[in-house]
Amino acid sequence: MIFALAAAVEAKDPYTEAHTQRVAESARRIGAGLGLSASDQDALYRGGLIHDIGKIGIPDAILLKPGPLDARELATMRLHPTIGENIVAPLRSAAALLPIIRHHHEHYDGNGYPDRLAGTGIPRLARIIAVCDAFDALVNDRPYRARKTAEEALATLRAGARRQWDPEVIDVFVSDFGAVSRMGAA
Repeated sequence: MIFALAAAVEAKDPYTEAHTQRVAESARRIGAGLGLSASDQDALYRGGLIHDIGKIGIPDAILLKPGPLDARELATMRLHPTIGENIVAPLRSAAALLPIIRHHHEHYDGNGYPDRLAGTGIPRLARIIAVCDAFDALVNDRPYRARKTAEEALATLRAGARRQWDPEVIDVFVSDFGAVSRMGAA
């Protein structure tokens, strides 16, 4: 069921092609790097696959808009975490994923959405998904902007630590990225 939901969101938004898979895989690695249990690592993987499922409920005119969103469109886009939570809530087997789906756009300083949670008040797994989601979005083209290099994206993450993202997660992500890059170069 989780894989079917992930495929549905990727079919709706061509810019997310393979996005959820990349987020899921990197989130599981970060969970391992943070010493999380196998159960939490599995939840990170499954949550990464469906964190954006609520985008199914966002009109294409907003989701695929080639320029900046106006205030009304942005407010609509910011509904996708709660839409996603409502889609997945009936699935008892996915109960552990609901906080990931709902809170992956919360900011560490409390300026995110939908609930303006801050710091450790944001569920830990959602904080991990937030970093992996942001990095993948930054290094891939979007309708409204071109991709950044990996180095530029890492600099953006570092600059946003403590403001937008959990600094501990950023540290592990940057370290993991370096290790994965070195393996690819070997």
